[in-house]
Amino acid sequence: MNEVNKEQCRSDHGEPLAVIGMAVRLPGADSIDEFWDLVADGRSAITELPEERLNKKLFFNEEKGVRGKTYSSIGGIVSPRTTPPGQWRLTKEQSEDCDAAHLELCDVAATAFSQAGYDPLTISGFRAGVYVGHTRGTGLSGDVMYGTMLSDAASWLHEVDEFKKAAGERADECIDAAVTAERARLPRRTANGGPAADAQRCSATVARAFGLDGPCMALNAACSSSLFALAAAADDLALGRTDMAVVGGSSHCRFDSLVLFSKAQSVSATGSRPFDASADGLVTAEGYVVVLVKTLRKALEDGNTIQAVIRGIGVSSDGRGKSLWAPRQEGQIAAIERAHADLLDPARLGYIEAHATSTSVGDATEVNALARALKSHIADDVTIPIGSVKANIGHTLETAGLAGLVKAILCMKHGTIPPVPGIRELNPAVDWQSTPFVVPTQKREWLRKDGLPRRAAVNSFGIGGLNAHVVVEEFVKDIKSQQPEAIRPVDSKAFTRVSADDDVAIVGRSVLAPGHLSAEQMWSKLVDWEHDFSKVPSDRWNVDAVYDRTAASNWKTVQNCGGFIEGFSYDWRTHKIPPKQIAAADPLQFLLLE
Repeated sequence: MNEVNKEQCRSDHGEPLAVIGMAVRLPGADSIDEFWDLVADGRSAITELPEERLNKKLFFNEEKGVRGKTYSSIGGIVSPRTTPPGQWRLTKEQSEDCDAAHLELCDVAATAFSQAGYDPLTISGFRAGVYVGHTRGTGLSGDVMYGTMLSDAASWLHEVDEFKKAAGERADECIDAAVTAERARLPRRTANGGPAADAQRCSATVARAFGLDGPCMALNAACSSSLFALAAAADDLALGRTDMAVVGGSSHCRFDSLVLFSKAQSVSATGSRPFDASADGLVTAEGYVVVLVKTLRKALEDGNTIQAVIRGIGVSSDGRGKSLWAPRQEGQIAAIERAHADLLDPARLGYIEAHATSTSVGDATEVNALARALKSHIADDVTIPIGSVKANIGHTLETAGLAGLVKAILCMKHGTIPPVPGIRELNPAVDWQSTPFVVPTQKREWLRKDGLPRRAAVNSFGIGGLNAHVVVEEFVKDIKSQQPEAIRPVDSKAFTRVSADDDVAIVGRSVLAPGHLSAEQMWSKLVDWEHDFSKVPSDRWNVDAVYDRTAASNWKTVQNCGGFIEGFSYDWRTHKIPPKQIAAADPLQFLLLE
């Protein structure tokens, strides 16, 4: 392959990407080899959750629909650590401030570096970006917020007749004692301003731990977060902003996710069974995955070992749908078509790693969307195996897309299609005979079509219709007849139409800020050097509970002022959103919508 003209790897608007390193820490698998063994054997790592993840006395009820409770007590969790995570280039103080989930991702990234032939301790200064699909850590930020607002919440006990009757004149003393005892078990602010628990700190911690000086960001696209992170990395690589991308997914399984999905009755109490007629919901899981990515041209120039080649990435949203929870085929088809574009023949696909969460409607929608998008390209006598790693490890939320991508790459490397466990009867909502797909229940060999490199597609969907589709291909070192196909540039639709020297035009603007309900208001106040700082409005929080002029308390603030947007009201008729939905939503969403 080194004899190939590297100019063949270029394209006017984008180019293929090379995966040069991979590492995982997933339920039942602390390494790539263990992960492949789990998947290839068709085993499931879903187990009963331990007490530290789910306090059944507080949060479990077998009945569905009980407020603040989950009816499921199973999940997928990584194995307990036998050694503490490494500090790498972090100081002792920095690592102590980090969320445990962020440190886990650092260790997985270090393994990925090592697999790619880089020393994690000497890679400092490398022009690499960090792109992580992540929404929160282990819940540490929630614990800090809980501790901060605990006094405010406890003050409502004064409104409870039973409490007033039981406590009598000692009500204040009882509340203070309870708050003090509860706060003693919660994380406290450190001298360095920690704990560093917000989502962005996940990518920033990886960048700091290895001294990387490219961009770092955390993306929240719900369950498709890690593939949206890959799409962002692809753009930066194509534009020459970075030489290498560290793309990761980080998720932690805790009771609050179970309670959230139980409220929507979309979680299963019995198991994860994608494509099966008995599928009754997802099983929440956690996991950490990192892949190292370069442009194919750069990887060839650097002499990297190439694990796989990413041919196309398509992303989309569902647009206006019936509800947040109902997926639309149209949005999923758009992502599929954008990934394959004009140069990638869907007939070349030998395997599809589906999102398939084990919800009957969601799985059927996905299979039918894939059939609509691909069927006309595939001969009637051809069937494509379709699977979902969620049958093995559960739904790893933000990490799910990358977990599926790594599985697809391993399938190509081993020339094997693994079985999908838990299949007894296929989902009747899909007319399987009219689709070009088959769900494998036994391990099978994956032969190359016409001697060409194996090719797969990976789906990942997020709640609200956030769709990602990736086309990935095995890298074949020495098949001269296949070289044109093996390095053919991706059509611009699959990656980016923007080049590094293109100008960008701002074509619209709007402002909602403290004292400014329009861009014109903002400009007039800037001209007059006016500001709009004020004391905390009474409807925001209980100032008496959290304000301390001396800052003597770890749980209080010295600040009693700021910038607050007041006087704004959203007219539901503007976008025809039902008033009940507005009342139940975060006001920030409607500020942004306006």
